[in-house]
Amino acid sequence: MSIGNRKQPVPHCTRRLMLILAFAAMFFFQGCEQTPLLQRLQAKGLLHIATVSGPLSCYLGEKGAAGLEYKLANRFARSQGMKAVFTVYPTRNAAIHAVKTGREDMAAGFILPSTKHKAVTYQSNPWLETNPQLAHTMGRKALDPTAAGDTEIIVSANGYLSELLERKKLPGSPLPGLSEELILAGTNAGTYGHTLSTTAQLLAHTNQLPNLVPGVSLAESTTVHWLFNRSFDDSLRNAANRFLAAQKHAGKLQQLRERYIDKLPKRNYVTRRDFWQHVKQRLPAYIDLFRQAEKDTGIDWRLLAAIGYQESHWNPRAASPTGVRGLMMLTKATAKQQRINNRLDPRQSILGGARHLLWMEKRIPERIRGDDLLWFTLASYNIGYGHLEDARILTQRDNADPDSWEAVKLRLPLLGHKKYSATLKHGRARGREPVSYVENIRYYYRLLTYWDNAKNGRNCTSGTRQRRLALKN
Repeated sequence: MSIGNRKQPVPHCTRRLMLILAFAAMFFFQGCEQTPLLQRLQAKGLLHIATVSGPLSCYLGEKGAAGLEYKLANRFARSQGMKAVFTVYPTRNAAIHAVKTGREDMAAGFILPSTKHKAVTYQSNPWLETNPQLAHTMGRKALDPTAAGDTEIIVSANGYLSELLERKKLPGSPLPGLSEELILAGTNAGTYGHTLSTTAQLLAHTNQLPNLVPGVSLAESTTVHWLFNRSFDDSLRNAANRFLAAQKHAGKLQQLRERYIDKLPKRNYVTRRDFWQHVKQRLPAYIDLFRQAEKDTGIDWRLLAAIGYQESHWNPRAASPTGVRGLMMLTKATAKQQRINNRLDPRQSILGGARHLLWMEKRIPERIRGDDLLWFTLASYNIGYGHLEDARILTQRDNADPDSWEAVKLRLPLLGHKKYSATLKHGRARGREPVSYVENIRYYYRLLTYWDNAKNGRNCTSGTRQRRLALKN
């Protein structure tokens, strides 16, 4: 064997130096190994979430921030020991870009990820399924996707829906800088004739946009996801998947879907159309009076306006066969009690109605608070406190909760039956009326809050001062 091919022994000092360098390298790389993203965020205690403004993402409701994604993402943050911090972006693409660049930790804005989005982010497991669906302005003919011709279908640019139009070879016009929600509002207003949205979004917008007409549903389904920064490890995404699985197993996802999509209060087209016409044509004459009544009594002016709409459709000269009159439909006795000398004067009527509401509220037992207090007070305003108490007695007889509006409203209609009214102090009453009365006011109050916040550019991060019905709230 040639001596040139023989391995030369490594000197002892060299071997020792090589071992030292190897151990040093091992410790160096171990020191550079980052703590998982989830743990780092938990240490800070904050989870920054990018979203958009809308009923299925995040909006400002009667009592503050609300929305399907807002509720769900808040629960997730709390489950991980963090506080959710939301930032509203003008479009979903902007929200996703903020996650991609590390400005936000996740995006939760009812997002249907496009192929482009999937390439640059981690996605959670799907947590809601819906269908793409065409929609159009009232008065236009529904679009047949098999014979669309050159009809312009407006969608938000660079998203799943614009991608779907291209894939289906439909005549799309993607608009950059506009969210799906703004395009739906534009379609309702007639600015755009046709759009492509989803069944879930159209159901969520039904009451707010009465001239938006659902069209043909495309024969495929799509899913909603949360998105995460792909530059980091997937510990946050994995935690989200565990949370979503637990929420689904507990029935919580279905409850949110029912609350924000499937079981929203519904009214027919004429009711919705007339309400929005009256908001435009009648409300401006009285809005300052409602706001002044809020200053005088502390009651949210939008709640007072909702009561006024239910009572008279904001007609200051309204009258009924039973003798109630004016915008807030006050009886003579109520007007006298509240020192109102002219029930047909809108200013006096609104202030008198607000004062009477406070007086009715004081009669409700002290232990009843929150929404139950509000609904009981409104029912008393309509049917009288005595009849409300009779319904609460019937509720107690059934071993149900007499302090719960949901329980009492089931017994109120029984006041119209002699079998029950004969056993009660205040006798027979039209018990179905206060149930409809309260539900209608809740409906109008929700819509007026939406309108007022949209008009003033408020979103779920704007914040609002806590309004009350009266001192107990």
